[in-house]
Amino acid sequence: MNVKKQIFKGTLYAIVAGCMWGISGIFGQLFFRDYHGSPLWITSTRLVIAGVILLTMSFSRDRKHFFDVWKSKKNMPVLFLYVFGGVFSVQYFYYTAIQLSNSATATILQYTAPVFIMLYLLIFRRQLPKPKSVLFVILAMAGVFLLITNGDMSHLAISPLAILSGLLSAVAVVVYSIVPRPLLDKYGALNMTGWGMMLAGIASNIFYPIWHITFHVEPLAICYVLTISIVGTALAFLFLLRAFQLISPLVVSVATATEPLTSVFVSIPLFGLKLTGIALFAIVLVIVSVILLSRSEQG
Repeated sequence: MNVKKQIFKGTLYAIVAGCMWGISGIFGQLFFRDYHGSPLWITSTRLVIAGVILLTMSFSRDRKHFFDVWKSKKNMPVLFLYVFGGVFSVQYFYYTAIQLSNSATATILQYTAPVFIMLYLLIFRRQLPKPKSVLFVILAMAGVFLLITNGDMSHLAISPLAILSGLLSAVAVVVYSIVPRPLLDKYGALNMTGWGMMLAGIASNIFYPIWHITFHVEPLAICYVLTISIVGTALAFLFLLRAFQLISPLVVSVATATEPLTSVFVSIPLFGLKLTGIALFAIVLVIVSVILLSRSEQG
């Protein structure tokens, strides 16, 4: 595949994954508003449902190599680091940060992930980031900050434990961005995403079992849960890992900033959200930064 075409395709996958997370967040908000469900329950449930769906797809697609990742002991450290240090930890620490502060603070802290990715590439791979790339990352993060807070610092309630949890969720993003690459290339994004979701779901159920249901089960509630599980988890992570196969984790982590953008756009018709001048500026800042970063990587 042509390099420019590969980078464009990978960036598009990452953008779509971010949009799916944004849609999932809106459905999560509706679920919490209408049914007062537990964030921990929805985390356990979405991971298990996503794992079952993706593993079923993987098995039907290639039964012969379905269990191949388990056949080599050398895969185990990478697999479990990806699952527990990445997929599970990003969920756990993100929701912990929300509980200790609020969703805006937790989201902003998690979106420091590109900085940690640049540090990783610099320290462990001796890859000095391009000055332009650093600038575009900073601009994108500034856009996310403005979009989430509307420029009002009073929305941020930060305690040391909240900061630690939020930063650990950002580090977890780095782990699932970089660690599974060798396994992705060998076993495919579908198989690896499926095993990642399922194992993380099993771990999450230790903290909050899927059968511990505290809300009234009805068709609308099931619709919310399935949308969060299928669109915002199974498909989003599948697109994300596909992006990691094509482009650098730095571009992926910045391109998924479309998550808060999608949340804002969907909230306009659903919740009557009105865009301020700061929000519009933030949206343009994020979009332009993602485009310029992708073009910078192509060069």
